[in-house]
Amino acid sequence: MRFSSRFRLEAISLFAVALLAACGGGGGGSSGSTSTSSAPVGNASGNNNAQTPPATQLAGSVTLLPAAATPTTLPSASGNATADGIAYVNAMRQTVGLPALASDAGLTAASLDHATYLVDNQTYGHDETAGLPGYTGATPQARIAAEGNYSAYGEVVVAGQPAAFPNSVTPVQTLFDAPYHRIVMLDDFQSMGTGTSANASWEAFNIDFGNEANAMPTTAVVTYPYAGQKGVPTSWFANESPNPFANATQYELTTVGYPVTIQSGFAGTLNALNFTITDASGNNVPCLAQTPQTDPDELTNGALCVPYQPLASNATYQVHVTGVLTNGSQNNVIDVAWSFSTGVATVSNEAQPGAPANRPLPLF
Repeated sequence: MRFSSRFRLEAISLFAVALLAACGGGGGGSSGSTSTSSAPVGNASGNNNAQTPPATQLAGSVTLLPAAATPTTLPSASGNATADGIAYVNAMRQTVGLPALASDAGLTAASLDHATYLVDNQTYGHDETAGLPGYTGATPQARIAAEGNYSAYGEVVVAGQPAAFPNSVTPVQTLFDAPYHRIVMLDDFQSMGTGTSANASWEAFNIDFGNEANAMPTTAVVTYPYAGQKGVPTSWFANESPNPFANATQYELTTVGYPVTIQSGFAGTLNALNFTITDASGNNVPCLAQTPQTDPDELTNGALCVPYQPLASNATYQVHVTGVLTNGSQNNVIDVAWSFSTGVATVSNEAQPGAPANRPLPLF
């Protein structure tokens, strides 16, 4: 049976002051490579020649940003994807210990304009082509800057056939489960604008983010799944642009384990990271890491590790991340560990079986 992804997601986050791409957009994700190389065993390291600063330069230790004592309730599908998207993002942010984002009129206008463009042209991605219906700016930077002066900005977007979206929460949930997109959605932004557009043959959901909140302590990191989280999905269908499996393409368009992410505030840089995931018996769970060293074009203050195989249901996992968090001239030791528990076996961004061969892959 042939499986196809149901969406196309694109993520881009730019720190405008420094012009750093924290999570870049781009195509791909539809090739379905069948390379036969095997998954590596052991710990997943993303240091790739990164140099750990000498101990004399290390100023202190990094801590986990405390999650809320009680998780914020996620929205039920109301039929309004825009409202559900705002509620979902803010619920997730508050649960992991970040402030909610204010809705911004300029970002909302830019977001809705782009969603409309994607539907008008039945296409995907961040970029627009001058002369096509609904064109308002070639890039997210251009569209957002036209609406106001934002010190930082980012965009995540998903588009595809309406059948790909079972309910009005699906678009935002699909974006959040994808690790590169999640990092953008949990970045230290101040505001956001959400836009949705749909017709009988196409649907698009877009979120634009703007301005720095400076809410993240310089020695703290945010993780997801967060410490003590329960009911985490066991699996994720790997079809994301940027592609977490760009250097292990045999896992692209397959069901893998649920992604783990870690990130600092905008000003931070993660160096010499090493991920270890173990089950309750201490067995290593191999995962593929993407860090600012392995993927410098897309990551600066965030990193991710995606298990090669689905996690077990109703099981507890321990994550241990080491490295260095650099803020300006200050280097702080990262040596954080936390655990989370899965729920029943579930696949986020589940593949759709039997899609017509001529159907354009709705990637995200």
